[in-house]
Amino acid sequence: MTARPSSTTLPETFGTLGVSARRLAAGTGAEGGAGGDLHGIVDTPYGTRLLIGDVMGKGAELSRTADTVLRTWERIARVQRTLEVLAVRLHSLVAHSEEPDRFVTATLVTVAPDGSAEVVCCGHPPPLLIRAGAAVPAAVPAPAPPLGLLDLAHGWCGAEQISAASWDRMLLHTDGATEARDTEGEFYPLAERATELSRLPLAPFTAALSADLLHHAGGHLQDDATLLALEPVDS
Repeated sequence: MTARPSSTTLPETFGTLGVSARRLAAGTGAEGGAGGDLHGIVDTPYGTRLLIGDVMGKGAELSRTADTVLRTWERIARVQRTLEVLAVRLHSLVAHSEEPDRFVTATLVTVAPDGSAEVVCCGHPPPLLIRAGAAVPAAVPAPAPPLGLLDLAHGWCGAEQISAASWDRMLLHTDGATEARDTEGEFYPLAERATELSRLPLAPFTAALSADLLHHAGGHLQDDATLLALEPVDS
């Protein structure tokens, strides 16, 4: 079972992970809807893999590009061993798309059964790692350009390792969350609010965070915003 761009539905547990996703559409923040945000999760021989992304550009084709990228990722994530090559193959798909001026920011994550993980960020915000009541961005010292623009980095990207001891909960998100502004023009403090709400169980956590985000924006989001949270579950 995999999330689609037009849906926030995910199973409550997936392999060794509990997962919860919320997608708020630009405007009134209604959940779901077409647009450029995409997210998904698949079980593979290499661990549980997650993708979150945002198609950049203009036009009604954004949702079509998002669906194409997600479907391709679902297929090759199960057979491609390395996360770096997986990202490069998605880059090639976007770069050779017939859609003009199209690129996709994306974060790709693989979580092993022991809780260790690796992450590739292509022009996209790194995950927030939540542990002991504090939320901090994963250290990604040299994020790659977005998918479709990897040639700016010689067509390659690198994966960063995340130790199991560095997180109890992980929050992937699109920049529609961090770039939401209040009436005074202040950006939404996602890490701060995620820290404050981190004691909640996973599904109430994403529900409360998305409601707080919409409240911060005065009930009107300037862009789609997706939140995808995960945590290890007892076997």
